[in-house]
Amino acid sequence: MISKKICMIGRFAVGKTSLVDRYVKNHFSEQYQTTVGVAISTKIMDETTKFVIWDIAGFEQENHYKPYLRGAHAIIYVVDATEPESLHTLDQIIADSPELKDLPAVCFINKTDLVDDIVWQDEYTTKITDLSEHHFWTSAKTGDNVETGFKTLAHNLT
Repeated sequence: MISKKICMIGRFAVGKTSLVDRYVKNHFSEQYQTTVGVAISTKIMDETTKFVIWDIAGFEQENHYKPYLRGAHAIIYVVDATEPESLHTLDQIIADSPELKDLPAVCFINKTDLVDDIVWQDEYTTKITDLSEHHFWTSAKTGDNVETGFKTLAHNLT
């Protein structure tokens, strides 16, 4: 079986851990869990491929994440639909690690279940499209588009 290292990156509290829990365990918790360093989960995709998902702690500390990205096969960018500043954090990450643009990627625009709190403009979608041609409006709470996003990434890796 081939293992593929997938790195989840984004700002603190955008829902990376909740998205991984939803995908791997089909579980969601209202309790906030701070990731320290990295949390690693696995999911068998099919008979030949296993995703090793690296849920990397929020990217507020400059360059603390670079060692975790080494050897990545793909990236999942995560932004918070209710917090536009989370998109600016991705801009900083790409500026610090331009090699990420060479990897297959998808972007999850998370927390779509918080309909009344969503703050989104067309220019944000344009920025997302620069990161990845595939972006998904997701909710870790309801599971909306989480499976679809991971399957799209798996398809792009083959």
